[in-house]
Amino acid sequence: MFKFFLLSAFFAVLTAVGGILSIPMPLIPFTMQFFFVLMSGLLLGPKYGPLSQILYITMGLIGLPVFAGGMGGLQRIFSPSFGFLLGFIAASWLTGLLCFGGFFGELPKAKTFFQYSLVCLAATALMYVVALPCFYLNMNYLTNTPVSLEKTFQIAFLPFVVPDTIKAVAAGALAYRTIPLLREGGMLPK
Repeated sequence: MFKFFLLSAFFAVLTAVGGILSIPMPLIPFTMQFFFVLMSGLLLGPKYGPLSQILYITMGLIGLPVFAGGMGGLQRIFSPSFGFLLGFIAASWLTGLLCFGGFFGELPKAKTFFQYSLVCLAATALMYVVALPCFYLNMNYLTNTPVSLEKTFQIAFLPFVVPDTIKAVAAGALAYRTIPLLREGGMLPK
């Protein structure tokens, strides 16, 4: 169990590094964070994957400059992109749940490249289900910048869906190659 806490901290740091690797945009930057979010769920499962993202968000909210663009602090809760951070937790959880076969083993474990990619694409969809309403609410009610639902999709979905899909497939490919090796080596449950 201790190794999973350690690995959760490691993935929190990787997610922070993914934020450093960013391309600034007006409201939501392009980052590599989501790739590490998916990998946290794929490798750590439905408990420790989300824990890594909760740790990452907590580090940022207490003021460490770990969010995209070297930002940190409680004020990030009120930023338009905060919903994506909450979506990271949900995406990591769903990825772990589907990859590890569920909490009680009732789901089949992902075993093929196609299955790993589908798991990551489902997690991507869940991230957007969490992020887009938060973006809309933060823009309209916290930053006092009215946006329509259509504008929300134009700003917070369309520019990111293709890069996030590529990250999901890349994470699926990496998982397909590494997870069987880690399971055989005793690093992950079989």
